[in-house]
Amino acid sequence: LYSLNKSTYVNLRWIAYIGQTSAILIVQFFLKYNFNYFFCILIVLLGILTNLFLHFKTKNNQLNNNLSTIYLSFDIFQIGALFFLTGGITNPFIFLIIIPAVFSSQYLHFLSSALLVIIITTVLLFISFFYYDLPHPGELHFHAPNYYLYAIPLSIIIGLFFLVYFG
Repeated sequence: LYSLNKSTYVNLRWIAYIGQTSAILIVQFFLKYNFNYFFCILIVLLGILTNLFLHFKTKNNQLNNNLSTIYLSFDIFQIGALFFLTGGITNPFIFLIIIPAVFSSQYLHFLSSALLVIIITTVLLFISFFYYDLPHPGELHFHAPNYYLYAIPLSIIIGLFFLVYFG
């Protein structure tokens, strides 16, 4: 009853990995910002390997609830690691971290979605306090006031609950 279509999920992950790789390469080679480029690429490559494994080694076209929850959890940790290396919650792409839970709310059991919400909330709280600087050019450095740094994760968590509930 609760499952994800493997081909849809694999294709969505390819879109995510292409986007992540594009953003990393543009920031590194076009904008020439200094950041942990090598580790970011390694994290994306790990995601690509899991997607290849999912595509070629998983035989069923429908991923059961538990397996789907594991893969979606991996996706949260993977994008959380990228955010850790690239500005934490000050990264303008931070809202993308909610996609796995919103996606799960459409197809998976409520408890799986609740678990993913807890994982996302934990990752958001962690990268609110621990992260490398947002990549920036030379001496220019983006610094947000503390109240803003606390408001970002709070707004994302509220949006997360809202979207998952209505999903």
